[in-house]
Amino acid sequence: MRRADVGHLSLLAVGLLLVAAGCDERGAPDVTYRVPLVLQETSQSPASVGPGEPLRLGVTVSGTPGEPLTFTWSTNAGGVGGTVSDGGRGDGVWAALSCLPPGVTPTVTVTVTDAAGQSVSHTFPITWTGPRCTREPCPFSLAEGRVALTADCTTDSTLFIPDDYTFDGQGHTVTAVDPPGGAFTGAVLRNRGTKARVQNVTVTASGLKDVCQSDAARLRGILLEGASGEVVDSEVRDLQKGSGASGCQEGFGIEARNDDASRGPFRVDVLRSRVSRFQKVGLLAIGAVEVTLSNNTVEGGGPSASIARNGLQVSLGARGRVTGNTVSGNAYTGPMADTTGTGILITGGGYYGPGSPLVTGLVIEGNTLTGNDIGISLSQLEGAGDAPSTPTRLRVAGNTLGNGAASNPYYQAAIADYGTGNVITSNAVSGAGYDPTTVPGRTFSVDVLAEAASALAFLTPASDVAVGACSGKLTVQSQDAKGNLVPSSETFTLSASGPAAPGLTFFSDPGCGGSALSTVSLSNPQAEATFYFKASTPGAVTVSVAGGVPGPASQAHTVH
Repeated sequence: MRRADVGHLSLLAVGLLLVAAGCDERGAPDVTYRVPLVLQETSQSPASVGPGEPLRLGVTVSGTPGEPLTFTWSTNAGGVGGTVSDGGRGDGVWAALSCLPPGVTPTVTVTVTDAAGQSVSHTFPITWTGPRCTREPCPFSLAEGRVALTADCTTDSTLFIPDDYTFDGQGHTVTAVDPPGGAFTGAVLRNRGTKARVQNVTVTASGLKDVCQSDAARLRGILLEGASGEVVDSEVRDLQKGSGASGCQEGFGIEARNDDASRGPFRVDVLRSRVSRFQKVGLLAIGAVEVTLSNNTVEGGGPSASIARNGLQVSLGARGRVTGNTVSGNAYTGPMADTTGTGILITGGGYYGPGSPLVTGLVIEGNTLTGNDIGISLSQLEGAGDAPSTPTRLRVAGNTLGNGAASNPYYQAAIADYGTGNVITSNAVSGAGYDPTTVPGRTFSVDVLAEAASALAFLTPASDVAVGACSGKLTVQSQDAKGNLVPSSETFTLSASGPAAPGLTFFSDPGCGGSALSTVSLSNPQAEATFYFKASTPGAVTVSVAGGVPGPASQAHTVH
């Protein structure tokens, strides 16, 4: 190309930028034509937003084909992030969690820049339907699917987690305080949609007025309502009103809730979290939600004369597993009769009105409970005060329960069961507070609403055992006709029949050591006996326990 041609072409290329970039084989400079950046299209949805409602933003830009573009997003309030760029298309998301500063009209500006430094910008106005802040809002960063606190903060209104987002506290603390001239209401941190995850955050309260709220306005630390998700590695502490002596029936540390059984199913996991110095309930699962509450620590704070606390509560049809938790210090010493603090409380049915759902099939295993008036309370009624007519089949096994003093003026028990057909087995109970001899009629080890003993039942499954090896444990229990445990004062005999019976010996030792065992007692508070066997002959064997009424019970095993 001749130099004269280049000059002529520059006159014709209206609106194009000419850049000399090297020379061709004849020594003439190459020419690159750069197209100006032009904003082609913008998108914004929805038209207006409130707390925790993401605003989706998009721009389409045309420029030099094949050249990379950089999209830079900024805002004067709230947070913007989660950007994705594909060719000439850039997408962003904006959100505010609770409130915006007064007098600020929120906007988001996106600037698109090409390799040569050309740029074009667009500003999105935002229609905000939420409240205005009375203090600096909690600072956070925003990315697609994740909100992260960037500093400790104070709030007088709820922080909402956008739908299907993770709220990462990054080790920071959110403190709830009363708004000017008012009282804090509702949850400090909660979901906006049907999915939410919370991790690594501390939630607390400071100086809240002793003003009682009800229903949705009740004080909560972290709430997942009508949603699936998880709360992990987090803490709620000092969630109290007044000076800590309030009797308001609120102040729930972590709550999973679903009042509409037609929605869902919803599943919530609360794992490795701590709740301490709460007002009413540490961990609460209520309604049509399936939960796993595992490896949490719940500290009630010790005896209280103003309120009866419950460490962990599952109610109104919630299902799932409660395992490996440590629950302590839920004790009541006040003047109200028939009132107790409880480590783990299960409620449903008549307590909430006719037709209210029961909790069924819940597993409560491997928890450690100390210093609670009632360690584990299975308080489910039908009608005004009868046990449910259908089995609820809760399993309470392998828990450790202790209470060193009889401090409640009304009632104390390691385990209290007012259900039907629940399995209570292999729990370790200790301390004067759960010893029936400490205050007869007021302190109990295991207290079950039951009828007369009528049958024996094996609580452990049949097994295959190698010749000469010690079997796994066999546990048999005395029960009434509805499957409730009932201690029996009779002595029960162990026997074996079948091809493998010759030479079979029973033991109380898990290693089949020591003296042989021929009888067991079922007079203990859990009305059960555990034993083992060793056989020298292969084949089928039936193990039987008999002793009059109740009885007998048999179970088939195989020796190979």
